[in-house]
Amino acid sequence: MKSNAVLTTIFVVLLAVVLAGEAYVYMWDTDRNSSDVYETDDGIGYTITSGGSEVYSVLLMDNAFDANAGYYVYYDERYHSNVERVATPIGARAFTEDYYISQLVSMLRYRDISIEMLNADELAEKMISGDTSKGLIMLSGAIPDTVYGDAKKVDIIDWLNDGGRLYWAGNFLGAFISTMTGVVPVTGDYQTAFLGSKCLNDSDTVRVLSDITSTNNFRNTLSLKSNEVKYGIRTDDLTRTFLAVGYTDGEYSSIVMTECGNGMICILGGDYSNNQRHDLAQLLSSGISFSSKEIGYAEGSVKRTTVTGEITEINATLSTGDSCFIYVYYGKYYPVYAMFKELVIS
Repeated sequence: MKSNAVLTTIFVVLLAVVLAGEAYVYMWDTDRNSSDVYETDDGIGYTITSGGSEVYSVLLMDNAFDANAGYYVYYDERYHSNVERVATPIGARAFTEDYYISQLVSMLRYRDISIEMLNADELAEKMISGDTSKGLIMLSGAIPDTVYGDAKKVDIIDWLNDGGRLYWAGNFLGAFISTMTGVVPVTGDYQTAFLGSKCLNDSDTVRVLSDITSTNNFRNTLSLKSNEVKYGIRTDDLTRTFLAVGYTDGEYSSIVMTECGNGMICILGGDYSNNQRHDLAQLLSSGISFSSKEIGYAEGSVKRTTVTGEITEINATLSTGDSCFIYVYYGKYYPVYAMFKELVIS
């Protein structure tokens, strides 16, 4: 009995430390960190301020795709989800859809990113209105029947073709329709309907170890962590413009963004995980898209002061009126602050 009491006390203390750490990241730390970026005669300058000791990263991107004005998050307790249950440590909170979303929303809000929650009916209303200014995050593993299937009010694929942007994780995209009474499998060729070809990973390959470095260095400059490729895309089968970032075995990639008409689909491979959630937050915060190219990068450290720097080696010709997308974040694989800015060259 005494041993159990000691273990319980240790668990309570550790839980308090974890909760205090989350509060530190999500609340207090944002008040003591700041940054700014600006055009200089020789490139892009930056100012980094922190009240603590942090490693900072400054990423410059050239995008042909406008940045999102914010994000919608689909979540409706009335509708059935279809995601795999993932193992969690004893005593830890179950990694459910609502928990995943609550943590993701907290991560995005401390990065000053606009979030709006939508249920199935509200999602349909937004799509009927033609609103494509904000990206849509779906972690349900199934798409509600208000926007998909025979009973739909509006077609999610039409919305994507018109410029919508979908960020998807949790199952095969398009394979299931969610209703209030259950989940209905789709019998047609849902992969081609969404992605233009059959390209989703239905093999036994679950995770891979190699960084994607042959085409870009975003795995490192965005500090991406998840190497899960279950439900992911085999890029050799894609017939559309795409950008794969993260990890690959040469076939399947952990993250792929691909065009869909005038819009975009981003698929994160794997079941729910903290690493996947981290990567999704980085993608959303950075403004990256299938057309993004890294054109400059700098990193350094700051300790209870302000430092300035300049990126002069820029791998693009930026003319008057061009946009340079800049993402600043502190903490590398454990971000405590982030800032995104679109800088128009004068």
